[in-house]
Amino acid sequence: MINKVRLILLIIITVTMKGLTVEKLYQTIPKEIMGWKAEEKDEFYDRETLHEYINGGAELYLTYDFKQAFARRFVKPNAPEIILEIYEMNSSKDAFGVFSSERQDEEVGIGQDSEYGGGLLRFWKDKYFVSILVIGDEKVAKAAILELGKRVADVIPSIGKKPEIIKCLPKENLVENRIRFFHTHSILNRQYFLASENILNLNRQTDCVIAPYQIGKQKSYLLLLQYETQSKAEAAYQSFLQNYMPEASESGVAKMENDKWTMAKLRQELLMIVVEAPDEKWASQLLSTVKFELGVLESF
Repeated sequence: MINKVRLILLIIITVTMKGLTVEKLYQTIPKEIMGWKAEEKDEFYDRETLHEYINGGAELYLTYDFKQAFARRFVKPNAPEIILEIYEMNSSKDAFGVFSSERQDEEVGIGQDSEYGGGLLRFWKDKYFVSILVIGDEKVAKAAILELGKRVADVIPSIGKKPEIIKCLPKENLVENRIRFFHTHSILNRQYFLASENILNLNRQTDCVIAPYQIGKQKSYLLLLQYETQSKAEAAYQSFLQNYMPEASESGVAKMENDKWTMAKLRQELLMIVVEAPDEKWASQLLSTVKFELGVLESF
């Protein structure tokens, strides 16, 4: 269990590669890093026991198809404690999803995408997500955190693919480090609260992305949702109109109570929604530039 009074190095990695499982991976991670040495027995957690380790935080990983986790504790005389964790996921897109869910700091060049700020290093590579958390004087262990992060990334031999649906996002005015990939209603509401009920009929098979677009002080959000079938997308579209913007009827566009505009369009299995648009024209232009490619969508 993580002692939150101490310095914590939290590494969460999500991957299943040919010939490489989390059990094999942890054996290749160094047991000593810049004077910090591994202490006690390594710990493992699965879908049934993860909540015992991350009380109240396990749901995030479970919605991204988590498989198992590993933890290792490092200590050094007169220095904060470091705890290494590895979380294995079923796909690289879900590793990216976990990383994207809370991304906010600057890239530091570790793994495929990374960030470090406020004593926290996070990155993902292939099917692994990595997070290093420092509680206490981060200056004491920052160098060790970054070095251990590099060493962990180095032992993951493969590169994973980002979710294909991200390719559909228009590039102009996109705030790229705020792209969030997810599957479920609960994770959507962590990023942008839409409704208490699951009015978009989301589940773990739905690939979704939400991203902000900004011009000056104006910020709007584009939500793309890829359903398993066209009929499921149509049902979600109708549910959204009825529950979120009933005044829109079949037009799919409405001015909301906050004087912002919402617009929704459906293209086969892809539901596209703009919220917080400054006007109808802005919403329409953003939706018109979505890079809809049937071949990409069918490859999910």
